[in-house]
This record gives sequence, structure tokens and C-alpha cells, in this order.
Amino acid sequence: MQLDGLYIPYKLNRSLTQQEKDDQFYQGKPTRIEGKDGRYIVDYNTVIRMNSTYMETVDKNYREKGFISSLSATLFFGYLGLSLFFTVIMISQGFNGNYEILAGFFIFQLVAMFFLYFSGKFILKEWFATTHYPIRFNRKTQMIHVYRFNGTVLSVPWKEVFFTRTMGKGKMPEWSIYGHILADDQVTVLETFSLGLSGYLELMSGYWEFIRCYMEEECLQEQADIIALCPPIEKQKESYIFGLQYLMLMGSRLDWFFGWIILPVALITSVARYIAVQTSKIPQWPQEVEEACQVDPDDPINVSAANNPVHLWRYVLVNQTREERRALYDRQLSAYTRLQEKIAMAHSSTDK
Repeated sequence: MQLDGLYIPYKLNRSLTQQEKDDQFYQGKPTRIEGKDGRYIVDYNTVIRMNSTYMETVDKNYREKGFISSLSATLFFGYLGLSLFFTVIMISQGFNGNYEILAGFFIFQLVAMFFLYFSGKFILKEWFATTHYPIRFNRKTQMIHVYRFNGTVLSVPWKEVFFTRTMGKGKMPEWSIYGHILADDQVTVLETFSLGLSGYLELMSGYWEFIRCYMEEECLQEQADIIALCPPIEKQKESYIFGLQYLMLMGSRLDWFFGWIILPVALITSVARYIAVQTSKIPQWPQEVEEACQVDPDDPINVSAANNPVHLWRYVLVNQTREERRALYDRQLSAYTRLQEKIAMAHSSTDK
């Protein structure tokens, strides 16, 4: 997972790197999609709601919410327990006149305070914070509204954002799509946000095209047919069960072989995730954003959690009946085909 943004602040007031320029995604034209795992234009279960006016997605940290706080909470309460235990021991030893272990006790307490501070800081990034940090794309006004980590909202024109693929830091880095707000020199980064997906590099192009197509192409019905699952968090907190389901989402039945590894990790993470959700507030858009996103009452496009699969556990574990699986496959494949045909037709004159 990527730590940049929520856990580690983005680097601002700097120049774009050459790598960022090379990996730029451009508005106004299709992006070539390559790689066997990322060959489709797809939402990757990040859309909360989509209609003809706006599309709202989760942030990139939502998928693995609870993982960092589960590790941090284990460290925090472990050191807290040890600290209290040794404090009791020291008090009893002090009454017995044994003062030789005081130096070791104070050294341990300093180390414990260090770990308690940093683990507590990471816990509070998820607990007692905000349930998620949505991104809203207004197709009609061509604006992007980003719910910042500090509770404020960034509103910026779609075509004024510099989008680029960016690899996170760490031993197992993931890629994401960053949106940079540039100064007048078109080089200096003033602010950064991330789109709602992090993962393999080859997934980024398909996800970018899904966002770009919504903002620029005439293919809303095709995109609606592609979406299979929407997180039910638009005006409510997710349940414990859905949080566990979202953590366990499988891409194919081959993932069953790794289920024995995924399950215990998902169960532990789901507890921390549930605590994070229950102790956090639901994000609220400012009135001016809501007014700019008024939906027509007879809008034919209306995709939300109400359209989720009836047998959600079967969908999550890729264990649907043959008929259900075939119906979803045919619907999405038809949508992919129609979408690509519309894009090709719309840009045939500009490609010549």
C-alpha cells in the first residue's frame, strides 16, 4: 500500500521530476492500455455513486483501511502494557530498597514513549478521523472536488490538473495516479492529491481511462454497465461485514489458494477497520459543492450500492453461480466493447 498522502505528507513546493513528466496522463485524448491484468477500462470497485452529473469515488487508502492501525495498535498496546507492568515492578522494588534497576527502567520508558508516540500517531490517522476521503468528478461543470485529509475541500478545474503515475516508497511499493496542482510556471507543485486506486503499474492506465471517459466521453451507460460493486458509504458508515468483504475481494478463483493467508490478516484488519469507521465522522461536502452537483430527477444513469450483487459474499469470493457469473461477464464484456468502439469513433479524426 502507499503511505504517501495520509501517513506521509506529499512533497510540495518542488519541481516536477523528469519521471513524472514521462509518466503523465493527458486529458483530451485516449490512453493506450497494455498488460494482461490491466487491459480493460475499469473502476476496480472504487465508485461510490455515478450519475450524469457527477461521479464520486473512494480515496486510495480506503481499500486497505485498518491494516496500518491494526499494526500500530498492536505495537501501542503492547508497549503500553509492558510499560505499566514494569512501572508496577519498579514501585514494588523501590519499596524493597532495590534502586539498581532504576537506570534500566528509565531507558525502557524512554524507548516505550518513543514507540507509543509514533504508533499512536499512526493509529489516529485512521481512528477518530474521517471514514473516507471522497473524490467527486463533476462532469457538467468539469470540476474535481477533493476531500482533503484536514477536512477542507479542494476544488479545481479538470483540465488544470497534471496527472501522472507515481510509485510509492517502501520494499513493496505500489503505483497510484497523482494529481498535481501547478504554479503558473507549470513546473512547481503547489498541491497534490491521489485518485482512488493503488496497485500494479499496469492497472493504472485502465483506471485513468475510466475517470477520463467519464469526464470527456459520451459513454455513461457503458461505464454504468462496467461497475459491479459500489461501497455503501455515501451517507452512512460501512458495516463490519462489508468492511471484511471489501478486504477479502478476490479477482479470480486462483486466489482461493492464498485464502488461508488472506483470511487471518483480513480478520485482524477488519477489527481495526471497524473501530476506525465507528470512531470517525462521515465526510460532508460544502453546500456550494452540493449545489453544483444537483442531479436531474429523471436521470437515467444512477449507479450506487443499491445495484450491488444480491449474493455479495459469492461475488467477493468469486463463487457465483454459473448463470450469475456469465450474466456479469457478458454485461461487462459488451460494455468494454461498446466503450472502446465509441472512443475510437470519437477520436478517429484527431488520430489522423
